[in-house]
Amino acid sequence: MVHVGDLRPGDHACLLFGSDEERASILRDFVRGGLDAKDKILYLSGAGDTAGPPGLPEVPAGRVEVVALGEILSGRGRLEPAALLRRLRSAAERSRREGYRALRVAGDLCAAVHDERDVRRLLRYEALLAEEFRTGRALAVCQYDIRRCEPAALAAFASAHAGSVEADPLVRTPELVVARTYRPQGLRLEGLVDEGARRCLRDALRSVAAVRGDVSLEMSRVEFLDLGGLRLLMSFARARAARHCTVELTGLRPHLRQVITLVGWDRTPGLRLGAGHGRD
Repeated sequence: MVHVGDLRPGDHACLLFGSDEERASILRDFVRGGLDAKDKILYLSGAGDTAGPPGLPEVPAGRVEVVALGEILSGRGRLEPAALLRRLRSAAERSRREGYRALRVAGDLCAAVHDERDVRRLLRYEALLAEEFRTGRALAVCQYDIRRCEPAALAAFASAHAGSVEADPLVRTPELVVARTYRPQGLRLEGLVDEGARRCLRDALRSVAAVRGDVSLEMSRVEFLDLGGLRLLMSFARARAARHCTVELTGLRPHLRQVITLVGWDRTPGLRLGAGHGRD
């Protein structure tokens, strides 16, 4: 799993998304990274629209090219891997002539999958794309909607990529990393939460305050969490309880679970202790 902001020319990554919010969040980071790196952006639109998916940042004229999926299908409505690769290769060469560092490609090709033959064609395209990207002239995030593709096909698509991407962290300091998660909805915490990191944690919790339904905080990589940090989590749980929702702490290390239980915070309204880490 790689943060989308850490992708570099030559990378060919996969995004298996389960909601429009998840896709938009990661593509937003992908596009912003391209603007900062002086890349050109090509978006393959599976929906046939001309503006790309909603929620993307505004892109200066000439920096993005949107290609509707209907433009790259055969007359029988089938994906033609070689033809699509030629289209991307031409766009990459054009971006280089225009002075851009690389071409950033993002595409949702689920609409081209109707049966097993389409899965094989798409896997052929992914293999050709991986070979093409070895030149370092382009990078891609290939999107697959888990709500629209069969599990076996999703597993095959994922294995055709060097790795998967996730949204850039909300917090990234030497001591603490906090990343947004979507399945389940919530946050993943890594590192240390002390007095200096509490403000970062508070801001990260605010980012999921409006989530509908329950929130999960994955904490298996939290090495230290002071009492001030624990109080923040308890306050967050009580606020969620007021909305008839819960906060589940998963992956807690035994010593943190013991502190929460010893103080009686395990009875905090809205708080649920999930499966523990299993070891300290």
